[in-house]
Amino acid sequence: MRRTILLFGIAVISAEWSSAQITITSADLPQAGYTYLTSTDTTPSISLGTPSASSQSWNFNSLSQDYPSVPTFGLTSATPYASAFSASNIYTYGPAAWFGSIYGGAPVGSVGMAKGHMFWSTSTSGYKIIGFRADSGTYAGINVLENPQELLIGTPCTYSTSFSNTARWELPISNFYPGDPDTFYVSRVTKTLTADAWGSLTTPFSTFNNILRVHEHLIKIDSAYYKSGTTVLYAMELMRDTSNNYLYLANGINYPAAKVHADKNNIVKNVEYYTGFLLTGINDYSGYGKDEVKISPNPFTEEASLLIKDSGLGSKDLKLQVYDISGREVSAVVIRNSDGFVIRRGTLTAGLYLYKVVGNKGIIKTGKVVIQ
Repeated sequence: MRRTILLFGIAVISAEWSSAQITITSADLPQAGYTYLTSTDTTPSISLGTPSASSQSWNFNSLSQDYPSVPTFGLTSATPYASAFSASNIYTYGPAAWFGSIYGGAPVGSVGMAKGHMFWSTSTSGYKIIGFRADSGTYAGINVLENPQELLIGTPCTYSTSFSNTARWELPISNFYPGDPDTFYVSRVTKTLTADAWGSLTTPFSTFNNILRVHEHLIKIDSAYYKSGTTVLYAMELMRDTSNNYLYLANGINYPAAKVHADKNNIVKNVEYYTGFLLTGINDYSGYGKDEVKISPNPFTEEASLLIKDSGLGSKDLKLQVYDISGREVSAVVIRNSDGFVIRRGTLTAGLYLYKVVGNKGIIKTGKVVIQ
């Protein structure tokens, strides 16, 4: 029986490394059991430089921290939806704001898909979107598969490597009587991913002396389709958007060191950058699942309840440890059953925190909580 182990770490990039062209492989993609910490600057002032076969330096040290993201990856096989998303080996769960910005044309930024599962795949060919499932809203409980799948990071990749990709997903808007037309929301993505530069990158977190930059040129078209069975009776384009994104990739951190979002004219809109990781482990302890222990409400203002479904825990005291997004422990208290497992804000300021719940058999739950 394995226990989940919570460790904290940051990637230390040695300044003694000499600049060289690197190769990004599947070993550099996100992994199950990790929470990646990022910050986003919504009003950046940076220079993208130009595509070049010569080494160059990008100075992003002026980036601010307007808001954090903390995508946590687990094994798809541990979810109830593993068979429906059989091509996926890792997933993220929670509100879209926690996922980070590496989601391509998936609707994690939209209101309707604000909370739920995103299913991904990492393999020798790269990092892909397999599909998604919303928890709430109009389209709750619908398994949506991308076909073809969207490529987010292609591997193996070195300077001048290029990938072409098309992807598509559709979501039923309304289903009427059999034989009548059905309405679908269809999203299509066409993109090229080209490794067009290499060199060093400085962010507020660290200096990365071996960086490969990948330029993603993406066209996203959303449409409404009216079908009778598999026959399309009518299609109407709803939205078309062209964007340029730049991924700054390094070996060994399993997440982009930075991702720059720019519009069709290459005007920079925002920058997300890596600030560390949490090794949260893979919780497969028998009897405890994603919903066995949870904090409600989440977010909360002054206090919340720790809800426990497992009767074996309901009569025991539990330890709650809370960490800020830098990995620093900010609270560690014993939550007593006599108090009804109430969690109180205390002196904590508003923001995003990570927590772990520890019982007499070790760690039984890790997660995120927002204090308003």
